[in-house]
Amino acid sequence: MKQILDLPMMAVVYLCEVLVRIYFALIIRPQVVYTDASVQKLRFSEPSIVILNHTTMLDPLLIMALVRRPRNILVAKDQYELPYFHWILKRFKAIPIDRFDPWDTSWLAPTKKALANGSSIIIFPEGKCREDGLLNEFKSGFAMLARSTGAPVVSVAFDGIYKFGHRTQVRVGGAEKIERVKGVSSSDYLAEKSEYFRQKIWSLKQQALGKTGEVLPPPSETPAEIVAGEESK
Repeated sequence: MKQILDLPMMAVVYLCEVLVRIYFALIIRPQVVYTDASVQKLRFSEPSIVILNHTTMLDPLLIMALVRRPRNILVAKDQYELPYFHWILKRFKAIPIDRFDPWDTSWLAPTKKALANGSSIIIFPEGKCREDGLLNEFKSGFAMLARSTGAPVVSVAFDGIYKFGHRTQVRVGGAEKIERVKGVSSSDYLAEKSEYFRQKIWSLKQQALGKTGEVLPPPSETPAEIVAGEESK
């Protein structure tokens, strides 16, 4: 009975997905450029961990329009639990993560299961949007997931410009694996890899914007923006 009742909801989700694809295809018209021969399409031959910069709330919609199923996306737990978002995020196979709890590991088991079942995982390592053109520090969860599963990491960068008359630029990097290394502190190694991919996505973003030579300062010099309402969290 539950499955029968769920059919109309799934039909609505499918319709929403189709409408989103049509919107991006006709209005945003993203131009996707592959910068590495190891990745030439966003329907991957093997389950991958897709990481991206985060500039607006349109980013998740665009990447889900570009990366066809099977794929899951990590979303903030506080947004996942909102009544008017939960029903659709659940049916989009979103996986919640507590972005305010650095020790939260509840997302690991479902992401590993999804990868094992052939689904790619979409992650925004910054944890939230940043609108000043810089990048927040990358949380190392994606690196830990990649190291423990062997799934390749694919870096994707948006120019962050969504407006009529502009073709949103998307740059896709190569597929890279994070191997286990002996004799190195796990936390230090994962932090090093996180910063490596942060700098890589910065470089891809600069390409998307048609810029060169701008250096991204380390996270200590680019603290995360404070968003209204977050000061008390």
